[in-house]
Amino acid sequence: ESKVVARMSARDVVVLLSQTMQDVAEKKTTLRHAMAVSRLAVALAKVIEVADLQDRVELLERVIGERRKNK
Repeated sequence: ESKVVARMSARDVVVLLSQTMQDVAEKKTTLRHAMAVSRLAVALAKVIEVADLQDRVELLERVIGERRKNK
């Protein structure tokens, strides 16, 4: 069974990276683990940026479409 993870924001990625750095400093996790989290966070940040841009484009298309209908 597959679960959908809640959509993360750029702020969530910052918090994740900050917490991971803190965990490394406190020796709660390994540098290897932190590097894996970092690589995933970079990929996630790119996905978030694309999703945000897609949302904006869809909103603009809706607004333009509505304005054309009302003319």
